[in-house]
Amino acid sequence: MEEKEVQPLSKREQKKNINRENIINAAIELFSSKPFAEVSMRAIAKHANVSPGLIYQYFDDQQHLFMTAFKIESSSLLNVLQQTIEVQDHQLELLATKYIEYMYTHDNLFQMMTYFMLENEQHGNVSHELRDITDRLFSLFREALSKHLPEDHLKNAVQLFFASLNGILITYKNLPGRSSYSTWQHIEQLTNLLIATIKRQEN
Repeated sequence: MEEKEVQPLSKREQKKNINRENIINAAIELFSSKPFAEVSMRAIAKHANVSPGLIYQYFDDQQHLFMTAFKIESSSLLNVLQQTIEVQDHQLELLATKYIEYMYTHDNLFQMMTYFMLENEQHGNVSHELRDITDRLFSLFREALSKHLPEDHLKNAVQLFFASLNGILITYKNLPGRSSYSTWQHIEQLTNLLIATIKRQEN
């Protein structure tokens, strides 16, 4: 069977793709710098250098745009963690470290997730729409934790693990008075202590 030749995009289609990408990039930047409720579609349009009306050609509303931006930012994290879970030795330690490292170095995703968790009531249907992301994340955590904990403890353990990792980051990532190196060392120590505490439950 002959492969169909891929037709180049028209100038109009190229312009539409560029506009959509610019809008998403502007949304990521603004949603990671302010709470959800403080980011208006007009502000995103101004940041993307497009008209406010143009945004609605691509996105239904503010929640739809946030959902799209959040999914894009989180997809790389999920890919990194998926690769980590395929390693059999020291799986839980690697998974926790990779999650902490990624969120520590990718500030856009960290800030968006922080605002999302702290102001969840502002998001309406976005919480439901993004459930597949947390489901995938929790599934990876569950697989790693299942090597160390009994089945009947896993549901609560996954939630506690997720909350603990994010709590460490939220508490210490931007704590003033520390160098970046000492901050990372402290976060790493707390993460290692969390892992050691979980593993003690095996005995």
